[in-house]
Amino acid sequence: MRALRWILGSVAVVVVLAVLAIAIGAAWLNTYIHSDAFKAEVESRAAKSIGGSVQIGQVDFNIFSGVKLQGLVTQVDPAHANGQGALQVKVANVSCTYAWTELLTRKLKLTGVTLDQPQIVLTKQATAPAPPQPSTGSLDSGAMQGEGTALPFQFILDRARINDGSVSVLDASGAPMVNLQGVNVDANTSGYSEGKNINGTLKIATMAASGLQITGFSTPFIYDASKGDFAANPFEASAYTGKIAGDYQTQSSEPSMLNLNGKSFDVAQLTASTTSTSSAKLTGTLDFQSKWHGIETGDLNGEGDAQIADGKLEGVKMLQEIGQALKIKELNEPVIKKGQTHFTVQNRQTQLTGLQIESSIFNLTGDGTVSFDGPLNLNMVLILHRDAMAKLPKELAASFISQQDGTGSIAFHVTGTTANPQTDLPQRLLLQNTQIQNVLNKAINKFFH
Repeated sequence: MRALRWILGSVAVVVVLAVLAIAIGAAWLNTYIHSDAFKAEVESRAAKSIGGSVQIGQVDFNIFSGVKLQGLVTQVDPAHANGQGALQVKVANVSCTYAWTELLTRKLKLTGVTLDQPQIVLTKQATAPAPPQPSTGSLDSGAMQGEGTALPFQFILDRARINDGSVSVLDASGAPMVNLQGVNVDANTSGYSEGKNINGTLKIATMAASGLQITGFSTPFIYDASKGDFAANPFEASAYTGKIAGDYQTQSSEPSMLNLNGKSFDVAQLTASTTSTSSAKLTGTLDFQSKWHGIETGDLNGEGDAQIADGKLEGVKMLQEIGQALKIKELNEPVIKKGQTHFTVQNRQTQLTGLQIESSIFNLTGDGTVSFDGPLNLNMVLILHRDAMAKLPKELAASFISQQDGTGSIAFHVTGTTANPQTDLPQRLLLQNTQIQNVLNKAINKFFH
């Protein structure tokens, strides 16, 4: 019984001494963190690590919640942003957790960081990037652990978070290119210093670029610290009343790979959000499956398949001309039951292969190219259904190649631009109509004799 009391008494003494030591350490830490020396050291280390100026409005400490930096602002010049442009970051609060056991030896060991409402703005360079400059510092183990300094604090990150952040990319004139709002990140970084994987989750409330907007983006991710590889698999989001799904990965020795799929997109909303000078309007629902390579370079390179259903074409000048030439008014604004095509994007040009459009009175097939800056070069075949063929004047019907099922087909070429497409169909109707040719030949013969 006495031995038990002695053990309990000893334990109580140890606990009291530990609590007292921690309390003394906390008192020392509170004084240390509020000193000008600590603030100056944090600003200096951060500035050397990122290659730009860093300012901190206020530093505070709470024994339960940890260290908090309020009003952090940094400006990184182009030389330290890989020549991409000027980077500005504003963070409302930076909250750091710490290891309380280190207070026994009067050391501050930060183990986690949370950024509240960070605002990141990257302004692209207007001219050629400046040549790389020697780095003024890095987050190596010595700098992170306070080696070579008199200030006893370490920064060994176990977890990192971003709450309600924003990212904006501006062009050289200050016009917005990309805007992300509601960025939230939660990452386990405990194995980073040992070269182990960093894994976590990324969520973005809204993503906007070139008039396009995506909402509710979320994905788990893995970063291989030893190889520099990154993977987000799978991701999902919403856009234009439809859904987006896919995955993204980068490898140090290979171009990045993006698998991007869409389901039930509202075509009218999608086309309304894009910048176009065309008067054409298309409705319906769109599905697509695609693969893209090296999208971070800014040069689109990929391929995929697209399908559209229950649509309608309005304001297409080419179709209006065809409808007038064939005397079929239904061609002016045709209802599209379904359509599909394979597409390849490369060198700022889209190659369409196996294009098929099915309407109630016609089918349209073909292939060709559509350039990003507008020019068209398409070889098409118009196939009129039996009822439509029956409406044609005999002279025009003779220009079509008749089939046993009563349908007729005629090939034609599409040129011009997406804003003003042109077709040679009226000329082909004239040249391929032998009856009209015979009449013209007779008229010419009578004129010369």
